[in-house]
Amino acid sequence: MATARTTETGGRADTPTLLLDTAIAVIAEHGLRGLTHRALQEAAGLKHGSVTYYFKTWDLLVLAVVDRMVEIERDRSGPVIHDLVRSLAVRPQGQQAEPDYDRIAALLQQWWTASRDLLLARFELDLAGARQPAVREAMARCGAEFRRAAELVALAAGSPDPELDAQVLVKLMDGLMLDFVIRPPQDRRHLALGLRHAVEAIRRNHAP
Repeated sequence: MATARTTETGGRADTPTLLLDTAIAVIAEHGLRGLTHRALQEAAGLKHGSVTYYFKTWDLLVLAVVDRMVEIERDRSGPVIHDLVRSLAVRPQGQQAEPDYDRIAALLQQWWTASRDLLLARFELDLAGARQPAVREAMARCGAEFRRAAELVALAAGSPDPELDAQVLVKLMDGLMLDFVIRPPQDRRHLALGLRHAVEAIRRNHAP
């Protein structure tokens, strides 16, 4: 496995960030069981005891990994959310805008392609959370971050109950992401059509 020496934004990585980015890659390649202090320090190319110095226990390491995942995906998802919310905004004449679903699907595909390791790690952690309460709580915080973003989309689509519609939208996107990870490459038309169905369903269900 290649050692990560730069941050996700391209700058020089500090040691904790290097360890967390490498941990995501380890989980993606070997599963959560493969994430040990020894495996991580070897993958990161650091000396013995480096991981323990920053993350005393395995639980603390996993919780930090989840926080790092949220940080990375917040940056990557920003342009997609911005484009979708902007394109859903109501026009001055009161007519709803028609989103450029093809463009947004292209952004999604670019985002998910760059984030494949992270998506794999996320699904590994979601499954682990079914059995480990600490992991489940951490992933719940991670999910809340994306539900808040989905609420903005639901509001822009005209939903009077954005919290409910956001949960449905997130579940749909989770399914599309899982399909993207396990069956690449994915036809971009599927992403565009899935987005269209989700947005139009919100509009249709809450039309006056």
